[in-house]
Amino acid sequence: MGTASSDGVPTSFGPLRVIVADDEHLVAMGIVNNLRDLGHDVVGVAPDGEVAVALARELLPALALVDLRMPKLSGTEVAMILYEELGIPSLIVSAYSDHEYISRIQSYGESSGVFGYLLKPVGADELRVSIGVAVHRSATDTHHTSRIEQLERNLANRRVVEQAKWKLVETHKITEPAAHEKLQKLARDRRKPLVEIAKQVMESNEPV
Repeated sequence: MGTASSDGVPTSFGPLRVIVADDEHLVAMGIVNNLRDLGHDVVGVAPDGEVAVALARELLPALALVDLRMPKLSGTEVAMILYEELGIPSLIVSAYSDHEYISRIQSYGESSGVFGYLLKPVGADELRVSIGVAVHRSATDTHHTSRIEQLERNLANRRVVEQAKWKLVETHKITEPAAHEKLQKLARDRRKPLVEIAKQVMESNEPV
């Protein structure tokens, strides 16, 4: 049985790995600082939607906080990709109280990948409550793969990426950071998830 704080928010989860995506750097840093104050591990910050998706594919966070209106991909597009492809829930952050948008997202249900909506400026207490609710809702989403299975897949994917990286180190006689950058570049150039590139590296007998 999970525990809850005095305001009823679920608290039976530890520090989360989180990515933040916002094209306003100062806003992003404010959210990052609040997350760190709450004990969470911010593993990546993205200036636009495409970078947010790339970071999520590489770093496999437990949660994403994404701005509604970003260059290249909107927050809603990012949220759907992250949830459908990786099982990562998102909180949308916006400077606009867009009631039409909120109603539309609610009509999609949890398949949208959006598990909460925060208005800027985001306060630490509001963030804490929203994260608790998002974690609880995503964990009890019966229409999606169980969180445990998703985490197991994420760990397996990380192992494949590590193996591919060290194969490149040995094959090309390069450093570990250089091998990692090579994998990232291949993923960007081919517009494929990092783990898919890693699997191709492991299966190929030809130099990549």
